[in-house]
Parts: sequence; structure tokens; C-alpha cells
Amino acid sequence: MNEPTQNNQDNVYVIETDSLTKVYGNKKAVNNVSVHIRRGDIYGLIGKNGAGKTTLMRLILGLTSPTSGKIYINSSTALYAEREKIGSIIEAPGLYKSCSAYENLLRFSILYGADKDEIPSILSLVGLENVGKKKAGVFSQGMRQRLGIAIALLAHPDILILDEPINGLDPAGIKEIRDLLLKLNEEKKVTIMISSHLLDELAKIVTVYGIIRKGELVEEISAEELEARCGFYAKFVTSDDDKAASIIGSAYPDASVEKRADGLYMFNDLEMTAAINALLVKSGLDVSEIAKISYGLEDFFIERLGD
Repeated sequence: MNEPTQNNQDNVYVIETDSLTKVYGNKKAVNNVSVHIRRGDIYGLIGKNGAGKTTLMRLILGLTSPTSGKIYINSSTALYAEREKIGSIIEAPGLYKSCSAYENLLRFSILYGADKDEIPSILSLVGLENVGKKKAGVFSQGMRQRLGIAIALLAHPDILILDEPINGLDPAGIKEIRDLLLKLNEEKKVTIMISSHLLDELAKIVTVYGIIRKGELVEEISAEELEARCGFYAKFVTSDDDKAASIIGSAYPDASVEKRADGLYMFNDLEMTAAINALLVKSGLDVSEIAKISYGLEDFFIERLGD
């Protein structure tokens, strides 16, 4: 197994896995996954239902044991101690439904050994300071999620791991959770790993995406890189795509050209498309197709998530 790949404090991976695998019977729920979550990231784990998102989170949290592979938290394999710095909600927050928000936090503060005097400030942070004696069992789903996050904050975690926290919420509830997570990340400097299949909502907050399909990590890409990839691209189909890619790269070194099975894809310098076409023809290549195509966030993920 490899050791953690970095130690620069400005670029530290607070969570890193190396070839992490979990097998149930004949199924690899998580297959050879290596994720890299830097301090300060909001890391969006994207995948369809059953893709392995929850299993990966449970492995990181120690709720299930890996079949093979390594987990590093804050560059350490002393996981028991490091996991104490993580707050989490997996699948649904466990609440005392007959108790108020304050009473829930009081009970969990005793379990966690946390300071009960901080409960009012935590309730204020998550927007539940004015719910009084209202029982958690009659809270809206968005309020229950915020209360779950409040419980996770009792131990002052450096990291939050949240499994589908916006699933099933109405638009107002989604906005409440989104605003809370941004506040925690920006003001409290909490690193967040969040799973979802709601692409549009995650796109409003995440800094890095991890795309998981059938237990395998397909790609990790920053929000900035993804934004640069989306928009428009040019597609060329030629009589020799390898030679065409070399010609374009030599003439336009800043062009981002990717060879795929069905042609060459170019993601910038699109204003040079006509000139590149002329250059390829002059170089003796037949250009059978050239097109400028719109390419959005949804297209990017559908292509990688597959069937």
C-alpha cells in the first residue's frame, strides 16, 4: 500500500483512501477506491442509488470494515482517535422524537462528553434557536436534518460526512441545508463530504466532485475544472485521429484535446476550429466530421455514470 501522498499544510488530504475495497458475498460494493479530500473542501460524492456512496462513507467512519485497502484521516492510520474529529449523518439522523431540539442536544452532549453550555449557540448556528419545546417527531424533514447536523457539531468536528442530507426535501428545505453547509465551511472551516444524486443542488456548493459508478471511482474533478470542461466543445473525426491530435497539439499547445473512440474532442481555443480544419486538410488528413457541440453539467455526469 502507498503512504499518504502529501504533507503540505496548505494542501493536506484530511481524508484519503488507497485501493479501498468492500466485498459482500460475490459483490464488490466498493472496488479499489482511492479518494482524496483536502482540508477545506466540500467534496460531493456523486452516484446513482446503489453505486457505493453509503458503503464508502461507512468504511471511512468505521461503521463497517474494509475487505482490503487503506484509510488515512489527517494523514494518520490511527483511525480511532482521528474519527473523533468527524461528525456524521448516515442515511438518517437518529433523534429522540419525543424531545425538543434542546433536549436532544442535551442528551447527546452527555453521550459525547460535550459542553452543554454550547447548546444554545449550536441551535442558533443551525437555525433552530426559536423552536421552543416543539417535539422533534413533528419537525419537518429539513428541521430534522438540521437537528442531526447540530448533534454532529457537538464535538466540534473538523470534518462532516453527510449521506444524502437533501434527499426528499422540498426546495425550501434544500436551501436551508445548502446555506448551513456553506456557513459551516466558510465560517467554521469545516471540511465536508456530502453524497447525493441531485446534481444541480450539489453544483451550488461543492468544490470537488468524486464520481462513483458500480463501486468504482470513475473520476475526481474540481468544480473549476468541471466548469472549464462544460459549455461548448469541438469534435473532429479524421482519417487518423492520433496524427490529428499531434498536429493540433503542436500548432496550438494551449488547446485541450482528448482522443476518444468516436473522434477528437477539443475543449478550448474553439475560435480556431476553422483554422484547425484547414491545417489538418493541408497535412493530408481527411476530415469527415467537424462540429461545435453544447456540453453541460448533466451531460458530463450522464456520460460517466452510464446506465
